[in-house]
Amino acid sequence: MKSTRRNFIGTTGFALAGGLSSTASSHAGKCSFSELPHGFIYLNSGTEGSMPGCVLSTYQEGLAKWAANPTTSYELDPVLGKRQELNREKVAQFLGVGKNNICLTDNTTMGCSMTLMGLDFTPGDKVVTTNHEHNAIKSPLQVLQARQRLRVETQSFPATEKLSGMSSSELLDALFPDIPALRGAKALCVSHVYPTTGVRLPLRELRQKADELDIRYLVVDGAQAMGMINLGEDGDSIESCDFYACPGHKWLNGPPSTGVLYIKNAEIRPPEFYPTISQRMGKYVDCSDDSAECFPMVKALQVRGCSNTPGFAAMVSAMRFVGDAGGVVQVENHILALSREVKRFILSRAPQSIVSPHADPALQSGLTTFYPFRWDLPQRIFQDKKSADWVVAELLKKNIQVRSIGVPGPVGPGKNPGTRYVIRVSTAYFNTATEVETFKTALQEVLMRIS
Repeated sequence: MKSTRRNFIGTTGFALAGGLSSTASSHAGKCSFSELPHGFIYLNSGTEGSMPGCVLSTYQEGLAKWAANPTTSYELDPVLGKRQELNREKVAQFLGVGKNNICLTDNTTMGCSMTLMGLDFTPGDKVVTTNHEHNAIKSPLQVLQARQRLRVETQSFPATEKLSGMSSSELLDALFPDIPALRGAKALCVSHVYPTTGVRLPLRELRQKADELDIRYLVVDGAQAMGMINLGEDGDSIESCDFYACPGHKWLNGPPSTGVLYIKNAEIRPPEFYPTISQRMGKYVDCSDDSAECFPMVKALQVRGCSNTPGFAAMVSAMRFVGDAGGVVQVENHILALSREVKRFILSRAPQSIVSPHADPALQSGLTTFYPFRWDLPQRIFQDKKSADWVVAELLKKNIQVRSIGVPGPVGPGKNPGTRYVIRVSTAYFNTATEVETFKTALQEVLMRIS
C-alpha cells in the first residue's frame, strides 16, 4: 500500500522553524508524492528525485498524445514540438530570465558539454576548476586538454577537517587566491552545490571572485541546485553566471532526461561560441555580418532531432507544483531546515565526523555528508568505502535510503590524492520532520554496530 503523504511538509518542530506556510501542506492533497512506498524514507534526491502525481500524469499524458499522433506532435504541437518555444518561456519565467537565455537539455552533463565544447578555446587557454568537480565538467575539460592543449588549473578544496567550520569568504579565498596561475583564465568551471560535501558556493561571490581574477566566463554545474535553491535570489541568482547547467530530475522532482542550460548572453554567436549538439550551424554561416538575421543561440541548440519533449512538459509541471506549494523560497526553507537538523544531530555526537559546512549558512545546502563513526566511541571515525557502504546497506534494511560517496583528496606534488568515503543525506521537499527523526534513531542503532 502506498502512502498519500498528505502531510509531507510538516508544520511542527524544526520544520516550522524553516518558515513554512500552510499553503504547501494543503497543496499536497491535490498533488502528492504517492508513488513513494508507504514506510519508505527516501533521503537520496541528490542522486535522483521522485515525481508528484501531477508531474507523473503530465508525463504520461504527453507520451500518450505523442503515441497517438507522432508527426504532428513533433512538428506542430506547441507543448511537444521540437522547437519548445512554450516550455522554454515557462522555464524562463520560473528562473526569472528571458526565453532566449534558456535551452532545454537532457541533463546537466549535456548542458556542461554544450558549453565547454561550444566555447572558442584556443591552444594555451587556461581554465580554473577544483578537485571536487563531477565528471560533467571534468570529462569535457579532459577532451579539450587532449585535443586543444587547454591548460587546466585544478584547485584543491581544504581538508574536510577544516572545511566544515569555514565561512564563504574564507573558502573562496582559499580556493581561488589572487595568484598568477589563476589570473586571466578563460573560464572558471565550478559547481553551485558540491555532491561530495554539500558545500554551496554563493554565485554572487563567485562572480566577484572571477572578476577580481580577470576570468572571462563563469561556468557552473548546477546539478544539485535547481529545485533546492532559489535561483532568483540576489546572492544565488543564476544571472551571476555566464553559463549554468542543471537537471529537472533531482531536487525539482521532474522526470528523467530533463534539464536546463542558461546562457546569459542571448546574442552570443560564433566564433565566440558554436552550437554543438545542434542541427542549426547553418544559421550562423553568414553571421559575421552584424546585419544578418541569426537564430538566438539557445534556439539553435534546442533543435537537435527528437528530444524528450513530454518530459519537458512534465518538468514545467514540476515548476508549477513548486509555485502552487508556496514558491521556491518556501521549498528552500523547508529543505534547509531539515538539513540543519541532520547536521545538528551529527554535530551533537561526533563533531569531528561532519564534512558539510555548518558555521556559515551561505555555504549550506540540502546535502549533509559525514564520516561513519562508532556511536558509543564517537572519536572513532571510519573513512573507507566498505564501512560507508555497510551503513547505507544497513539503513536500507530499515527502509531508509541514503548513499555513500567519495571525497577526493588534494591534488599536486606531495599531496595524498586518496579518496575518503562519507555518508550523504539529502533532505528533499517531500521529506518530513518525522522522517528525519526516524532516520536519526535508525542511524544511531546502525552506528552502534559498526566495526
